[in-house]
Amino acid sequence: MEITARIAAFTDLVGPPPDPVPAVDWAVVEAWLEVPLPADYKALVSAYGPAEIGGPGRPDAPSVRLHTPCVSADGRYDFAAWVLETHRHSAIRPHMFTKEQRRFLPDEGGLLAFATTSGGDHLFWDTSVSKDPDEWPVVLLTTSVAVGGAKPWVAYELPLLEWLFTAVRDGVPNPGEPGGLLGPLPPAVRTWPPLADAAPWAPPPRGTYVDARQHAALTEGEGLEAVTALIPPPLDPYVGEGTWEQLFERLGTRLPPDFVALSERYGAGNWSWWLDMPAPLDLGHRLGLAAGVEEMLEGYRSLREAHPQFYPLPAWPEPGGFLPAVSTIDGDQIGWCVEGEPEQWRVAVNPRHTDQGPPLEGDFTETLLNWLRGGPGNSAFYGLRKDQDPLEEMFFEPFGPPRPDVP
Repeated sequence: MEITARIAAFTDLVGPPPDPVPAVDWAVVEAWLEVPLPADYKALVSAYGPAEIGGPGRPDAPSVRLHTPCVSADGRYDFAAWVLETHRHSAIRPHMFTKEQRRFLPDEGGLLAFATTSGGDHLFWDTSVSKDPDEWPVVLLTTSVAVGGAKPWVAYELPLLEWLFTAVRDGVPNPGEPGGLLGPLPPAVRTWPPLADAAPWAPPPRGTYVDARQHAALTEGEGLEAVTALIPPPLDPYVGEGTWEQLFERLGTRLPPDFVALSERYGAGNWSWWLDMPAPLDLGHRLGLAAGVEEMLEGYRSLREAHPQFYPLPAWPEPGGFLPAVSTIDGDQIGWCVEGEPEQWRVAVNPRHTDQGPPLEGDFTETLLNWLRGGPGNSAFYGLRKDQDPLEEMFFEPFGPPRPDVP
């Protein structure tokens, strides 16, 4: 079946393109990537643009999001930067789950990212299979699996359009999804909201580096601006359905504005498989920030009552009390020593494997940035070895809404 007829069949399945799409100069795109692209992808993107296929915004109905050559209206998405960051991120993410090493373009025969799922999985083409891009099969990377359980890499023997047909009609294997199946996706399509009204993409000027700003952020800048330059935040962070005022009322206090701004930009997720960030405004689920704070506070009070010599900080709301907010995979609890206004709070830690020390200097975002840059460790964040490159270690893994099968 020729490509025009296949796109027509896809339209019959999911519906017509919902919006005008940004123009793509495919010759320019392929010249920058230094590889040709599959004809079905080019035809699909030319017709639908940055489309979301499936059940948008519903945790019980996943979707697939095409990342296309364009620039978002707010400037937060650039095709070239997304490809490079996705390849960097995906080289690090699987290390906890497998020793298998995968190559990525521009390495010859490497994987090439082209889409994500609403669950945070990445989709690639395996360019090593053939010199003909129309024969490249789809490969999926999921890290929503148990350590020591299913493998994070899933190889399909299907090109993109056939893979999408199968995902909509029957579903495709994905060990990170309930029942081990992604789909069947609802036969629906829309423009993915973060890329609505996107502009055409142009390659970076010759002699410039797409990730120059990221490398500069290892030593330059401060606060949230430096964090976002170093580790780009997700385009659609999950923060929850509540409001900050509702959260503050439940906790009985405001939180430091730097932490609020950081949580809004990144939402729920995990920093480098170590530091968990809960959804700040998910007020009804045990994985939300409010429930986590309440549980950690209760545990801290019990420990301090039983062993006050090891826990010198009182528990909030006592004056100068410890207010935990986030936790690590090692069981450390990180929050603040509540003294003065929230803007003045210092970071405090209830460490899992050592004695509790005094509060740290600096706010939460500054402490996080020091860690992301590979700075010296402290009681809140471990340090990197001198031979470790932060950009080969650090990443942010975003989490979506809790799935229906997660109580």
